[in-house]
Amino acid sequence: MDKDGLTSALPPPTHTAHIPRPPSEQEYQRLVEEFWWESTYVAKNLWRDDLVFAKYNLDVVMRLELLLQMLEWRVEVDHGWRWKPGLVGRGLKTHVAPETWAEPEKTWVGAEIAENWKALFAMTALFRRIAREVANALGYEYPDALDQHVTAYLEEAHRLPREACDGRPEISGFQQD
Repeated sequence: MDKDGLTSALPPPTHTAHIPRPPSEQEYQRLVEEFWWESTYVAKNLWRDDLVFAKYNLDVVMRLELLLQMLEWRVEVDHGWRWKPGLVGRGLKTHVAPETWAEPEKTWVGAEIAENWKALFAMTALFRRIAREVANALGYEYPDALDQHVTAYLEEAHRLPREACDGRPEISGFQQD
């Protein structure tokens, strides 16, 4: 309420202050690279049976920081960069296709190591699809080689038996610290 008319000379509000702009190609690439880098920490920690660290990497960093940002960019693509995302994904479900929303739900799991491996692979599959869609919409290149190399690493880590280390300091890229 402006009883004194102090704001009468101001232009009308545009309601666009909190609408994100499209990411630059560098910002897009940085987020994709960070996602794939972070996935290696999840794999290492699941293999080591270090669930606390694995859950932090999977649930906080990969899901809430990286996948969420990519999903928001995907919604922005559909809405012409006019949608205001809510805090920590609030309202996202109503703007994502129901079949897409079912995919992140598969990544919310409990404390079993095996179910966290499934969640990791479900999350990487979802991220890959959404990141490619965003790249195509923005005219950017999706880093297929990075994706393929890291996915191969994740699959190897998943297959690697726990006793494979035998006290050796390094095996297949794993550091035992």
